[in-house]
Amino acid sequence: MFKTVKLVNQKKLENLNINDNEGKQIVNPTEIKGIITDHSKSKFRDESTKDINPFDGQARPLLNCITHKDIRDSINKLNNGRAPGRDNVKLCNEYLKYAPPILDKQIAQILNKTFESYESLRINDGFLITLSKLGKAKRPPSNLRPIILLGSLRKILSTIVLSRIRPKKKYLYRIVKADLDITVIWAHRWLTAKVRKDANLEINITGFDMSAAFDTNNKEELLPILKEIVEEDELRSIQFLLSETALDVKVNGCTQETPFTTNIGPPQGDSLSPVLLIIYLENALKDIRSAQNNSQQPVHCMPSEIIYADDIDFIGKERISVRDIEKNLKKHRLKVNLDKTKHTCVRKDTEEWKISKKKSWFTSRKQRGYRALKTTFKHSASQTNKYLEQSKQNKTEN
Repeated sequence: MFKTVKLVNQKKLENLNINDNEGKQIVNPTEIKGIITDHSKSKFRDESTKDINPFDGQARPLLNCITHKDIRDSINKLNNGRAPGRDNVKLCNEYLKYAPPILDKQIAQILNKTFESYESLRINDGFLITLSKLGKAKRPPSNLRPIILLGSLRKILSTIVLSRIRPKKKYLYRIVKADLDITVIWAHRWLTAKVRKDANLEINITGFDMSAAFDTNNKEELLPILKEIVEEDELRSIQFLLSETALDVKVNGCTQETPFTTNIGPPQGDSLSPVLLIIYLENALKDIRSAQNNSQQPVHCMPSEIIYADDIDFIGKERISVRDIEKNLKKHRLKVNLDKTKHTCVRKDTEEWKISKKKSWFTSRKQRGYRALKTTFKHSASQTNKYLEQSKQNKTEN
């Protein structure tokens, strides 16, 4: 009953308020779609870059063919209640989960035949919807955040590839986002502890944030990188997933289809895309490391960088050159968001260090976000110990 009421009262996503080049507000859905399509095409399409072919060499089957068990394991990992892609099948993930086993065999035959005979299978097409970014003006198209809705068949293949390229070793603990947050936080706390122990030590932390990291990396550069670290079957599958990607902007009230082909960045919306971004970013950081080994003096027993997704913190006794980092990343089509790039100097005689002693570490724990959590690293541990001693005294008195 409650689910029925929720579906009945569900509101449709309203169209965004968009302005044209002259600053006039656009109301017509067809014109809104045209403006967003032109803006998205400039981000995801580069005429100077070649399109990736879905297949290379002679047609041949996969060395390790996709089995019906691989299909079933991948389907079980799909989430329910997801918006449909270009296949326009609502509740598609739910239908696949509760379908008979014969469907798994048919999907496996379709995917294996695609690689065996090089038949075209348009599963990389998707819808592109946009949302306004928080804290920014809602009218310009540049302040819109693109969200790509992919079909279920592509998600199944990408999940299979991801499960194959992951290490087969079983770990005692499961790696989740919360564990990564804690690891980054305590790495910065360890830096603060070293400064607290050594009064003459100075640590410089320069935090870089990538601007539209998904939308700028080069697919042609990514494939040679993957060739050195993945097997032949996975490389062929990833090449197929990166090719023939077409997006169509979805706007309420406009039924006209105007898809455009993309050749920049892996399509977002599946579990494999973030991994490909990390691999591409790691390759770009190799050039920076080779240049910084000669000039940057690292901190003893501490890493020279802390990476969390597309956020990078370079750590050293000397301040790193932002221009050099930006120049090296630009070679790989990666853009640095200079507005979010910040430098922090951890030293005992700074004003920030003196002010942090007057603050309690517990006052900032409610702040969310990685950048907000970084401010807690400067707080003194002695203040925390005093707080714990006072709480113990209050308990004994009561």
